[in-house]
Amino acid sequence: MLIIGITGSIGMGKTTIAKILNFCKIPIFDADEEVKKILENNLSIKNKIKRKWPKCIYLQNNIEIIDKKKLGKIIFSNKTEKEKLEKIIHPIVNKKRDNFIIEKKKEKFRLVGLDIPLLYETKTNQICDYILLASASQKTQKKRVLKRAEMTIDKFHKINKTQLSDYFKRKQKPIIISTDFGKIITFFSVIFYLILINLKLRIKK
Repeated sequence: MLIIGITGSIGMGKTTIAKILNFCKIPIFDADEEVKKILENNLSIKNKIKRKWPKCIYLQNNIEIIDKKKLGKIIFSNKTEKEKLEKIIHPIVNKKRDNFIIEKKKEKFRLVGLDIPLLYETKTNQICDYILLASASQKTQKKRVLKRAEMTIDKFHKINKTQLSDYFKRKQKPIIISTDFGKIITFFSVIFYLILINLKLRIKK
């Protein structure tokens, strides 16, 4: 089984690439979705966050809820606070990722995808056979991100600063998927590289 890492800075088109792989019946581990589930359902994590950032917790129908907006403002404004949160959440996400890989290997899948924004930052690139890097011009990136609900230019810059630059990621020699030219071109670019990966997989056999 081969592992394909899918990554890219905010607004670069990473999610589009992951959806294309999923359309091709390749199972995808979505790190962002797993973080969301952890924040919503993991009581142990809620308690740890409550102890460190009590103002990020509110009651709704007598249930404690994490205010992700407040938490986001804190971690994207302070590197130390961001690292504290990562130490709490990343071990759980990593365990879920490893379980996903084991499960899909047992199910005899030939390819799986890991949709992870911080792929290089978390060293997850080291377990990948191939990496698809979503990349676009700064103009396109900014235009896409600012269309998002409740996104501001200040928030965009803060998030961008927490991620390794597109230049750095390109230097790691991944398979670069340019998403500047729309979803149709992106689709055929991804399919082209999937064909090459499948051919290499057959040759290895």
